[in-house]
Amino acid sequence: MRTSGTTEVLPLGKKQKYACNIVMGALLIGAGVILVLAGVGVIDVAVRKIAAPTVLFAFGISMLVSAIIAKNSLSMWIAGVILSCGTVSLLAVTTTAGYAELYPIYIASPGIGCCFAIFFAEVWFPQVKASVFFGTLSAIFALQSSGTIGWGLTAGLLATFAGVCVILYAVLAYIRKGNNNNA
Repeated sequence: MRTSGTTEVLPLGKKQKYACNIVMGALLIGAGVILVLAGVGVIDVAVRKIAAPTVLFAFGISMLVSAIIAKNSLSMWIAGVILSCGTVSLLAVTTTAGYAELYPIYIASPGIGCCFAIFFAEVWFPQVKASVFFGTLSAIFALQSSGTIGWGLTAGLLATFAGVCVILYAVLAYIRKGNNNNA
């Protein structure tokens, strides 16, 4: 029987819930300690610079651990998105690159989430399609943010990509409809 591709989420047992809560609590305590140490000057960096990556990584890792415990593809997707956003924040603080250069990672984050979700997904093809879609969009914007191409060429590439996506959708829908008629 054909399914929608979504995986049934089973409720966590008591021990699993406790483990997830303990991991999240420990990670939040760790994030809080890092921020306090930065606030009192033990870590020589401004709190405002490390607050976002610290909190995003704490939540992202806790989501990742709970997703692995629950074998839940949606939680894996959320963890991938949060961790990719945390990576952008961390790179903005630790490198010379700013958000103007790093924003394509935000565009890729749903695709990165799909790469994480593949591990527990019932069907892989939708995850791969979304990863390729967001990865291609991100690559186009990365060309612009790196200064390789200007906004005019970026707009042309985006329009071309949109046209390719529409044609692929039409072809896949036609093939799918043809397969349903033959069944």
